[in-house]
Amino acid sequence: MPPFDPDKPARWVKRLFERAAKTRGSFSRSEPTPPGDRQHNAIALGLGTFAAPLPHGWSLHPVRPFEGRIRVKEGFDIQYRIDSYEDPEAAKGGSRLLDYVDEPELTHDARTPADVQNKVLIAIPAEDTPGRSILWKYIDTRFGTHVRELQLRCLLDSDERVANRGSIGEAVGEWLQLGGFSPERTALDQVAHTAVLERANFEDAILMRVPRAWKIEVDSKNDDGRSLFAVDEPEDRETLWVTSMVYKVSGRPSAAKMDQFQRELFDTYWKESEKRWHTRRRRQLRNGDLLIFLEKDEIERSEKLRRRHWIRLAIRDDHVIVAPIHLVTAARYLGDPAQIETEVLFQREVENALLSRPARDQG
Repeated sequence: MPPFDPDKPARWVKRLFERAAKTRGSFSRSEPTPPGDRQHNAIALGLGTFAAPLPHGWSLHPVRPFEGRIRVKEGFDIQYRIDSYEDPEAAKGGSRLLDYVDEPELTHDARTPADVQNKVLIAIPAEDTPGRSILWKYIDTRFGTHVRELQLRCLLDSDERVANRGSIGEAVGEWLQLGGFSPERTALDQVAHTAVLERANFEDAILMRVPRAWKIEVDSKNDDGRSLFAVDEPEDRETLWVTSMVYKVSGRPSAAKMDQFQRELFDTYWKESEKRWHTRRRRQLRNGDLLIFLEKDEIERSEKLRRRHWIRLAIRDDHVIVAPIHLVTAARYLGDPAQIETEVLFQREVENALLSRPARDQG
């Protein structure tokens, strides 16, 4: 699942822009210029989960990994949020699909799954007073096992905005129809919420699924001000510790320089672990990130423990992100079926986790 690359667009993105060029409506502001063109106006939300041509005069401003705002030419903002849920029953058009459209404004239009599936829903306030919002919601189930949800809101904060709410609602709805969702599994789907797992956001640097029943809290702050999170199993049998370090490489580093910095840092961690851990493994993940796994048994406060330690290093533009993730288990629980399942779970989720650099405006 390669990330969205406007210079090397996937086939589905090319087809989307070809369709957009033919079906533009009365509110379209500019010719859709496909990715691959130096002057392209393509944007992607949710790490390539949704793509669309951005009208002339509009700009994209991500705030968090899957949230942000779109500023339109007239100078006001539309807030957006995109997410993914692994829910095969709902994705097949079952009754659970209505659970994803629980906003009171949409209940009149969303009475059956067919009213919701792969459609753009719009709710425009009837009131003539400022303070309410237009709501757009696009529910996508084309991937087959996941429900993707793109939600936008525009606050009607002036009499002028209220007077034009109909045309605003129609224009943004038309723009959403020009865009489309990936027919393939994306990085967002990789960390989709499930019935038993939820995606936790560790200071926007690490987005990783953990069991819903486990409690997440900030334990302390590192020297650089970043948080150390404790994720506790309900019966206190084991704890997952999560933190991150984000390094910005100065100047305009080349890809080769970034790769060198990452590997030197990786080698440092590997050499430091040589004497303190009885099990060590290292490998490169499919997305280019580097991963170290370490394990050892020890005694702490008269209690026997097993420590499993993952360190992931990633390059994101001009940033190197280090993600140390640490699972501590009381020795008396080792070998329990539930504990073995937990170990397998976190091995998978550490590899699937999304590592993200600080947000940067694209407008």
